[in-house]
Amino acid sequence: MIKNVVFDLGNVLLDFNSDNIIADHIEDEKLHQRISKNIFESKEWIKLDKGEISASKATEIFIKRQPENEKLIKEIMHNWKFYLRPIKPNVEVLNKLANMNINLYILSNFHKEAFEVVYNKYDFFKHFDGMIISYQVKAVKPDKIIYEKLINSFDILPKNTLFIDDSFKNIQAAEKLGFKTIHFNDNISLEKEISNDIENY
Repeated sequence: MIKNVVFDLGNVLLDFNSDNIIADHIEDEKLHQRISKNIFESKEWIKLDKGEISASKATEIFIKRQPENEKLIKEIMHNWKFYLRPIKPNVEVLNKLANMNINLYILSNFHKEAFEVVYNKYDFFKHFDGMIISYQVKAVKPDKIIYEKLINSFDILPKNTLFIDDSFKNIQAAEKLGFKTIHFNDNISLEKEISNDIENY
């Protein structure tokens, strides 16, 4: 029986597409790819998720690698977090679950500055009984330690818990620990998937 549902944030409850963000600032495809590799595909992006560096420090590093793109890098690093908007059908699912006898949690890789923006902006966070955000615990999915932090912090049993994430690696890590899972993508209905796992949904 499912007693807990754990949500990822990016591309589950909040839309995040780095290509769309860059495309709003850059038309040239080659430059697009260079900026993407420098920022969103960098080791510093992971360090931001882990809370090991600040956004300002990461921006300095990105500019040092591509000083000719300083203005673009500053604009993207300032603006990207404001592109994180709720995925309405999935938030509606969350709202429905909040009216049921189910505990709701977040387990997400997220930067400090970006999380503070979305947390203060969107009221769906009020539904959660607890949150494990990567920068706060200095660990990221799919590392085992962050799942164990969730389990131990809220005294949950993985076998009674449904974990929803858009990353297959994160899903695999959760399944190894005994979680029931939904690998979310744009081709499935989260509502239908959840109704298959939760009685009386």
